[in-house]
Amino acid sequence: MRIVHTESSTVMGGQERRVLAESIGMRDRGHDLWIVTPPDGALAGRARDVGLEVIPLSFRRWRLHANARSLASLVHRLEPDIVNSHSSADSWTAALGLRSGSRGGALVRSRHISARVEPGPLHRFLYGQADFVITTGESVRRDLAKSGLVPLERSASIPTGVDLDHYRPMSEGRAEARRVLGISTEGPVLGVVAYLREDKGHAVLLRAIPEILRRCPDSVIVLVGDGPERQRLEKQARSLGIEGAVRFAGLREDIPLVLSAFDVFCLPSVRNEGVPQSVLQAGAAAVPVVSTAVGGIPEAVVHGTTGTVVPPGDAGALASAVCDLIGDPAARSRFGQAGRAHVSESFSVQRMLDLTEEAYAAVLRSAALRAGSRRVQPGP
Repeated sequence: MRIVHTESSTVMGGQERRVLAESIGMRDRGHDLWIVTPPDGALAGRARDVGLEVIPLSFRRWRLHANARSLASLVHRLEPDIVNSHSSADSWTAALGLRSGSRGGALVRSRHISARVEPGPLHRFLYGQADFVITTGESVRRDLAKSGLVPLERSASIPTGVDLDHYRPMSEGRAEARRVLGISTEGPVLGVVAYLREDKGHAVLLRAIPEILRRCPDSVIVLVGDGPERQRLEKQARSLGIEGAVRFAGLREDIPLVLSAFDVFCLPSVRNEGVPQSVLQAGAAAVPVVSTAVGGIPEAVVHGTTGTVVPPGDAGALASAVCDLIGDPAARSRFGQAGRAHVSESFSVQRMLDLTEEAYAAVLRSAALRAGSRRVQPGP
């Protein structure tokens, strides 16, 4: 197959990593791949580093119609079988530039987050132009169906896959991981790996920390990642008097090693989640997880089996769940082993690529049937 991915985002979060991982995997399976993305974005650099062909396009909203024409011209030249759009700006560009009947390949829209899509005329046009929709979680898929925008038969849930050889239990790396994170204590470590934006709920976790420290006074909390909320969160930590227990570790590329430092992984998201990769990575590393009932998180964290799921925004429930696990090494071990098994069974890279190939092939068969029916018109 010939596949074009469009991605207008310029940061490198879970969504963009999914685009990159899928592109690498599909290329390695023999498909032809192009990524259309802003030239100054993080994805462009990462894609070039691994030998993927990047085609620059700004996707600035004020150039929507010009970008739509550029994308249409590009598709005419490359003749892809599949065009897969991912973010808002590039999806609108694709919907306008590749209208049904004026394109060669099939248009697939990937939906990565759980934010509600209002079923008004604009979104009906946007999703109506797509031949198929891929979501990263079943809950997101069913919400789109309930809204009336995307029938279930025109969508599939394909969670992001985790490289199980890369993310694995690494007890032998625990001491080194704590050293590189600047942790000198042998006490429990609670870790978060997430882009520092409001949706991820870091502020809720910080509100929970005084209670965590009251019950588990030698705990250390590590926030891995960077983003627009960092200064505000650092200020919040100081105002709560917990800055001595909190480490802002910034962006790191050695996440498998970092995970080995954690006794408990926490993702306190308050909204807009699909199935977060960081939760799956923690599960693959056999680290028990405390997270929230947002989007597809309950698909990744099986409450009472691989971790604990609490209501979003509830700092008290979050503190209680974390402390319960810190105080129960047997439960941590049991949850960690079950988490590894759950990710291995349902969230491997192999499964993601298999399901993606199946979805693309089904879309192409359906598109061919529609094209054939248009050519064979009944007589007068």
